[in-house]
Amino acid sequence: MTHAQGGQPGHPEPSPLPSPDPEPPQPIPPADPIPAPEPPHEWPPRSSAEFIDAGPDPYALEFPPPGAFADESPTANMPAVTEVPERTQVIPPAGPQPWYAQHEAPGQWQTQPPEHLAYQHTAAPPGEAPPGGDPIWQGAGQPVQVPPAPAAVPGKRNALWVSLALVATLLLCSGGAVSAYLLLRDADNPGSPDPATAVNRFLDAVYTQQDATAADELVCREARDETKLADRVREIKTYSDGYQEPVYRWAEPAVASSGEDRALVSVQLTLSTADEKTAQQELEFTVIRKTGWLVCEVAG
Repeated sequence: MTHAQGGQPGHPEPSPLPSPDPEPPQPIPPADPIPAPEPPHEWPPRSSAEFIDAGPDPYALEFPPPGAFADESPTANMPAVTEVPERTQVIPPAGPQPWYAQHEAPGQWQTQPPEHLAYQHTAAPPGEAPPGGDPIWQGAGQPVQVPPAPAAVPGKRNALWVSLALVATLLLCSGGAVSAYLLLRDADNPGSPDPATAVNRFLDAVYTQQDATAADELVCREARDETKLADRVREIKTYSDGYQEPVYRWAEPAVASSGEDRALVSVQLTLSTADEKTAQQELEFTVIRKTGWLVCEVAG
């Protein structure tokens, strides 16, 4: 059995009393009743006096206006005033005046007037021609003369014809020189005295000297091709650079068949190097005769 703190022993603890139920909240009454809005058609119309920029009502005007006399009539019934055009006074030109310097007054002449006055110095009366006589810049009794055109100088004309003839001569000479160059370029070279010599010279130019220009002079006109011959010489140089000190040799060319203007020549070409390597190739040349013997074809 328990005892309350500070209580007397032997007395039980009293049971708590139930709390009363809370009261429900009361609604807050409105301060003032809210009036219902009026419909738009019941609003009072706005007057034009509320706007500063509004003009006066034309129907509100009365005549006579306040402060006017009773016998006054509106100005709309009064006749309109006809405007009179302004007349400009025309001042006639002054008549002939005696000539005098502009810086001198009449009666104080210090400069004598010229014998023939200019037209602008003396004004002519209306309807009359200017006074007789010639102007100052023309002179008395001298008609206007147009200077004749200068005559052509014979020396200049002759020089022009000489220049044209010289130009024509130069054109003819230059054209002839170009034609001669084109003809000689396609002409055959003198050539060699025999077929074997022609082949020897050609082999020396291509394999020993490796000069395409020198070899081109030993080829006939029909087979002459500078580009193809230069490519062949370049190939031989490239092939030779792959060996150590290459040397080209060939035996005496042998004429296989020979006619009056055509011959077949065969030769054996040998390549030897410093490291004792050798290579051989059989070549056959077709040689023709014109002014001399020239190589026209190589096979091998």
